[in-house]
Parts: sequence; structure tokens; C-alpha cells
Amino acid sequence: MRALPAPPDEPASALAQPWALPLAIAMGLALGLALLLCTPLAWAQESHPLDANAAMQSCSSSVTEECLVRNFKDTHEASVIRGRLVFQNYCVLCHGAEGRGDGRAAKLHNPRPFNLTTSTAPRYYIADMVRQGGEAMGRGKGMPPWGDQLTDEQINDVLNLLFTLRPKP
Repeated sequence: MRALPAPPDEPASALAQPWALPLAIAMGLALGLALLLCTPLAWAQESHPLDANAAMQSCSSSVTEECLVRNFKDTHEASVIRGRLVFQNYCVLCHGAEGRGDGRAAKLHNPRPFNLTTSTAPRYYIADMVRQGGEAMGRGKGMPPWGDQLTDEQINDVLNLLFTLRPKP
């Protein structure tokens, strides 16, 4: 469709140009994407306590893990729930359901998978171990590198779970 010329006493609209509308849409999408990517990362670094009353109202009569993740995705509690899901899909076979290094495949590895409940390693070290794997970190070859399969959010969620498995001081 062709844009009509503006009357002589009115300025031409910027959106009357054939390229203007697609450009405006692309710029809006880029800004929205930038906000979407940057805001949750900063928000996730802070601790956001879960409001039980809000959970009950949002989740009707039953509060399920799925409801909490959907409605409270930026809380620490939801991150731990997501971390448990990632752990069950990627880690439990070797590290076991509770992270004690006693999974079904543990006996196939030498050295055995680490007991994550006794770990005192700092967060950055565990994150690097998950991303790069044991061999790259000078440990056993049994720990595969998960950096290509897991997102930074998934790794952060698993770390939040792992720190809940440690004994409280």
C-alpha cells in the first residue's frame, strides 16, 4: 500500500515511510528483549522471600511446585525447585537423589561421584565444575561438562539447590 502525500500545511508522518513501521517494531522488540534478559538476572541475584498468602491466592486451593515456579519464578524458593528438576534430569544418575554420590551409575566411576552434601567448595568453583566438567578442572573424567547443555539460569538454579543440601552451621 502506498502512502499518500501529506497536505501542504501538515508535516509528513514518520510512519508513512515504507520502512518506518518495521523499524519501529524491530526497535520495540529489541528494547523489550534487552529488558527481559537484563532485569531477571539482576532480580535473581537478590533474595526474594516467598509470600505464602500470595501463593495460596494465586494457586487456588492447592499449591504445587508447578504453580510456585509459574507464579514466583524470581524467588529463591522457585529457583531451588527448578534446580531440583535440573538435578533430577542431569545429575541424579551419578550423584544420587540427595546428592550423596550414591547414584545408580556411581559405581561405574573411579573416582566415585562427589558427595555434594559435604562440599565446602565455593559457588564459583562448583559452577565452573558444572560448566567445564571434572577433567578440565583437574578432577575425575566421570563428571561431564554441562556448559553446552545447561543455561546459566539452570546452573544457578542447581547451585541454589546444592547449597540447600549442605548441613546448616
